[in-house]
Amino acid sequence: MKTEIKKIILEWQAQRVDNLIKRQGSLVFSEEINSVIGLRRSGKTYFLFSQMDSLIQNGTDPNRIVYINFDDERLAEIEGKQLHWIIEAYYELYPGNTNKKIYLFFDEIQDIENWHLFIKRLYEQKKYHIVLTGSSARLLSKEIATELRGRSLTNKFFPLNFSEFLNFKNFPIIDNIEFSQERFQLINYAAEFLTYGGFPRVTMEPSHQRKKDLLNDYLDMIIFKDIVERYDVRNTHLLRAIIHYLLANFAAEFSINNFIKKFQKEYQPNKVTTFNYFSYLEDVGFFHYLPLFSYKIHQRYLNKKTYIGDNGFILLLSFRGMEVPGRLLENLIFTELLKRGKQLFYFKDAQGFECDFIITEAEKAAEAIQVTYQLNRDNSERELRGLKSALKELGLEKGAIITADTEDEIIDASYHISIIPYWKWMIS
Repeated sequence: MKTEIKKIILEWQAQRVDNLIKRQGSLVFSEEINSVIGLRRSGKTYFLFSQMDSLIQNGTDPNRIVYINFDDERLAEIEGKQLHWIIEAYYELYPGNTNKKIYLFFDEIQDIENWHLFIKRLYEQKKYHIVLTGSSARLLSKEIATELRGRSLTNKFFPLNFSEFLNFKNFPIIDNIEFSQERFQLINYAAEFLTYGGFPRVTMEPSHQRKKDLLNDYLDMIIFKDIVERYDVRNTHLLRAIIHYLLANFAAEFSINNFIKKFQKEYQPNKVTTFNYFSYLEDVGFFHYLPLFSYKIHQRYLNKKTYIGDNGFILLLSFRGMEVPGRLLENLIFTELLKRGKQLFYFKDAQGFECDFIITEAEKAAEAIQVTYQLNRDNSERELRGLKSALKELGLEKGAIITADTEDEIIDASYHISIIPYWKWMIS
């Protein structure tokens, strides 16, 4: 086994991935373990490759970097108590590095029983910069918080944001692009991003049918590998019903109890089991909750909306109706804000008028955003009333309405509201 490990170490050092398209953000190499957590197929492994490449470009000797993918079939038989062979194999290859800091990148290590004991022992030695990533539900923030107990920095990882999407398309943003001929291609790419989402492989695929096929494959992997296999889920029919329900009711207020009542006759769902299934889907990043803005903590948990982790999944149930474009746009803005690291809530006043997103900073409302695909005479009063109500109650003077293609501004004695197309907002 140790001979195979040496081959794996040397193979990566000799065959680094070329023509990497860099993602935004980077790892900070400190004493803490870096854990890269995110939705399956969002590009975590290639992000690791880019971080290794940056280290080398900045002068780190490649032989001080170890990359091990535990999905490699040659490591199929390795057990937790044998993981120390990796370190032994490395130092047998490079005995001169015993007193140097080594960078260890472990991909999919969560499949090895008691992996955390090995990682904690390496951490205590203070000789290594350690990076962990994985795509299964077993390498999640709460497991890492439990197993590594304050030794890890969690880096949340998402599918491409729009700027990264354009980078993958090799489309540069020039100054004053909104006044140039290039804006037409930019708007076309924004529409593609709205429909198919930001998974890297889907982005690079030119065929629309192939994009849908890939997204179906990804959804099946989330269902069967990340959830059914990991959590020993028995009622796959109920799990699929939950997924379809979320895809049909995203960007709307949500209650698990209402779901149970709705499907009681067909599935007779057990309450604990149903809550667990929703929790699994949230854990793997398939969907996210958005709480109600309230200074009363319990209100935030009683009232919430749901959003899908990537717009491409919504495409798989695109037959639902004409209301989809508006909710697709709202879901897209939610995920873009999430990728920017914003703390998000939604707002609803006593009369039931809503503002889609309240961004908070230091537990205080900082920005209010309303989203509507078209702003016209039929909906402008409702959309403006929800936004203005939020601005007034939260003590804000400026707000924004994000639309498909309308650009304007509304200025009165109390408020300054910017109306901006989503493609322009995403590159701002």
